[in-house]
Amino acid sequence: MAAKRFKSKIDRWVFVLLIVVIIVQIVAVGSAALQAGDPLITTGMIFLTIGVAGLMVWLLLGTHYTVDRGVIKIVSGPFRWKVPVDQITSVTATKSPLSSPALSLDRICIRYGKWRRIMVSPADKAGFLRAIGHDLS
Repeated sequence: MAAKRFKSKIDRWVFVLLIVVIIVQIVAVGSAALQAGDPLITTGMIFLTIGVAGLMVWLLLGTHYTVDRGVIKIVSGPFRWKVPVDQITSVTATKSPLSSPALSLDRICIRYGKWRRIMVSPADKAGFLRAIGHDLS
């Protein structure tokens, strides 16, 4: 079976929040950099801002889930997880706001192994569930 890739569903408020945080960060650091007067501090603050904004954009654009050869590969920016499909013990719907590689609160909680769990938010929830061979319990 060919690998199937699923984009993360993105809640509008998450998108707006990330964009607002990026803009506020740029304005605040830009203002502080102008007042710093020291070129070394200004340069450092600019690079830090670019790095943090870049990470947020990477998370926003780079969160997806791939089901391939019995493994769910979860990618959220620079972060990676692998979940063996044969180790999944339950799949449930959740709206939990806990940190996870999901850009929506319309989530699926996957429990696997002995004590592990991860929450994902595929835009095509039905297709994702078919690809992993599980139904919501």
